[in-house]
Formats: sequence, C-alpha cells, structure tokens
Amino acid sequence: MLAIQGLKCIYDTGARGWAIELVLSGEGEEAVRRFDVDGPDDADMLIEAFEDSTSSAFDPATGEIVFAYEYADFADDEEEDEDGDGDDDAEDEDEVSEDETSGDEEKARQ
Repeated sequence: MLAIQGLKCIYDTGARGWAIELVLSGEGEEAVRRFDVDGPDDADMLIEAFEDSTSSAFDPATGEIVFAYEYADFADDEEEDEDGDGDDDAEDEDEVSEDETSGDEEKARQ
C-alpha cells in the first residue's frame, strides 16, 4: 500500500475526458498515477473523500483506493442528555426567567 499525498482533478483536452491524478509516496519514492473518471462530479466526490479521510492509501496490486476515517464517540454525549446534564438551552432559559420573575415579585412585596 502506498500513501496518497494528494489528489488533482484534470480535464485531458487530448482525450477529452476527466481524470484524477494521485500523488503517491512509499518506500522513499514518489509517484503519480492517473485514473479516468466519468466526469467532474465523480472527481469532486473522490477529492471530498480524500479531504475528509484521516488516512488514504493506494494498493498497486489491486488498483484499489482506500480512504480511512476516524469517527467521534458520541455515546458520552447521549448519556449526558439522558441524565439531564446535556445542553438544553430552552430549558435553561425557562428556569432563569422563572427565577428572575419570582425574585422580582418578592422584591415588589417588600
């Protein structure tokens, strides 16, 4: 597997078609591989996948491009929301306004 260092979208005027160039590095060498794509939308999709991935590689034996992603663990956030410790701005605002109102009423009575 060779690490992908960058992607470039190309419109080849000679072949009149779209392509993606991969800049690859591995084993102390750098290489460029070009792959034809159906159009600019496919090229854009590959570029976005590369930008969003945490690592990407190309397998010269199979011709596969692999994008790897790391996802955040939201399990802790869900537990906090169930316990009532999560951020719920609407409830917090209601509580504050009720407290302020009751404090104002007591001042008015005195």
